[in-house]
Amino acid sequence: MPHSLKASDAPTGLSIRLDRVAHGGMYLRAWRMTLDRSTQVTGERRHDIVLVHGLGVSSQYFERLALRLADVGVVHLLDLPGFAGVPRPARQPSIEDFAALVAWWVRREALAAPVLVGHSMGSQIVTEVLATEPDLATHGVLIGPPVNVAERSAGRQALRLVQSSVRESSRTRRIALSGYAQCGPYWFSQVLPRMLAYPIEERMAKVDAPTLVIRGEHDAVAPRDWVEMVARAAPAAGTAEVPGAAHAVIYDHSDAVAALILDHIAR
Repeated sequence: MPHSLKASDAPTGLSIRLDRVAHGGMYLRAWRMTLDRSTQVTGERRHDIVLVHGLGVSSQYFERLALRLADVGVVHLLDLPGFAGVPRPARQPSIEDFAALVAWWVRREALAAPVLVGHSMGSQIVTEVLATEPDLATHGVLIGPPVNVAERSAGRQALRLVQSSVRESSRTRRIALSGYAQCGPYWFSQVLPRMLAYPIEERMAKVDAPTLVIRGEHDAVAPRDWVEMVARAAPAAGTAEVPGAAHAVIYDHSDAVAALILDHIAR
């Protein structure tokens, strides 16, 4: 997360604030990343951006992308319950539970024209928020959305993740392994069945906000035909593909992903 950002990599005018909140027996950690230019954006150009991570990992995946999205507003990076050291709730949460927590937090913060961005399982959470709270966000972005309806099993998804990881950087793999270690096998196994069962292709029909579905060219978790199917299910969704990228496209190809998101918001 931003706490791993080296001082030598931090741009001038960067401010980071950490908040910890609890709601309905679930905890959430939110990093607020602001650049001097973020606060100078006003009017219709202003969009605060919320980044939601996937299963087993943390908001650290978003640290590069967040810096590039600060041109349009304040960027918020969330760590979900049970991940990255955030306390686990007493009950096994569903995707709907995570979505309700994120939606509550967005309303609590009174963000300016928020854009919700989710990666992997985070894209399921964003989909559920957009489907149940149609007036909450101006745009949605789903990156590498699981779970391919033709391969809805833990074994098949593990295989696809391994196939994707061989095309990713060693730094990306280290971040993923660190996240999995912090999460732990117990919590991973508690949340995994909920991710596998979530019918994103059905819930997208309820999403009215303009939505962009992004995949990496070599993302075996989110193959091209599956991503196109997810986008077709929504009234106002399109797709984009990042050449040379795999499932962790948000980290290894953050510049390309940021450009796609900013273009999506502008249009």
